[in-house]
Amino acid sequence: MRFLGLFSTVMFGLILILMFIGFIFLYLYIAKKDNLLKANGFSEKKQKKKQVLRERIISPFVKWGKKAGPIGIQYPLFSDVQKTEILLSQAGNPLGLQLQDFYGFRFVLAMAGLTFGSFYSFIGLPFALPIILFSIIGGVFGPNLWIYFKAKNRQEMISVMMPDFLDTVSVTLSAGVSLDGALKQVTKQFEGPLSEEIDRFNKEIELGVPRLSAYQGLINRSSSKELHSLVNALIQGSTLGVPVSRTFKLQAADLRATRGFIAKEKAAKASPLITLVTTFFIAPAVIGLILGLLALNLIYNPEAFGLDHFFF
Repeated sequence: MRFLGLFSTVMFGLILILMFIGFIFLYLYIAKKDNLLKANGFSEKKQKKKQVLRERIISPFVKWGKKAGPIGIQYPLFSDVQKTEILLSQAGNPLGLQLQDFYGFRFVLAMAGLTFGSFYSFIGLPFALPIILFSIIGGVFGPNLWIYFKAKNRQEMISVMMPDFLDTVSVTLSAGVSLDGALKQVTKQFEGPLSEEIDRFNKEIELGVPRLSAYQGLINRSSSKELHSLVNALIQGSTLGVPVSRTFKLQAADLRATRGFIAKEKAAKASPLITLVTTFFIAPAVIGLILGLLALNLIYNPEAFGLDHFFF
């Protein structure tokens, strides 16, 4: 009986792990789909309501994290500070988190995980030790995963918005507006991470930052290859004397031609990925759960199957 109890515990833990991995993949797929729809203008009011509710829940932890920042940054705990700073910059410093605030946020979530795990163990629920460890590890490394995917999604949004942005800037430049004036005017018409980065670039130019340094800062804050290509083309164009409007027009045509192929490639990759996740993670977890329930019924209620003489 001890062996059966240990076996059922191991199977239950394995099922939970498989289901957790499967739902993570499904969440990432849904998040990418929503970001793609949002980038193409298909926004929903429900998403805004969810985002407001999410911010209300997270905002107390953010406030406490900013206060605990000096303590949290002293204990990075297997986290690369320089890499985290780059990811924060690429993610656009969500929730107003700077580097010190982010590590304070991690510290607060780790303490919250420890408190939750201790309470869970105190009331005598099963799997107390794994829950405590999972809560603490989730509080420490969860923000790192969140900021990583936040930065990745933001850079994908920049890449998706580039062709329309470049077309609008090219038309504005053709009308005789200067480069700085065109960028200021177009950023007022667009919303999203690309407009935020270009607006920051404009403000740096207004404050007297050298244009080359502002271009370099724009590259450092982004990992989008399309944006890097544009900035490098602008630097070369200003050096060689190539008309800026032509640079924007060529870049827009090139990006628009390749965006369709990229979308088809992502769509082709999505379906097999969902099939693999369902086949190797969700389906085995559900089958294991059903078989586990049948095994427990056979062990603790054998008379229901007419097998009581095998167990007694």
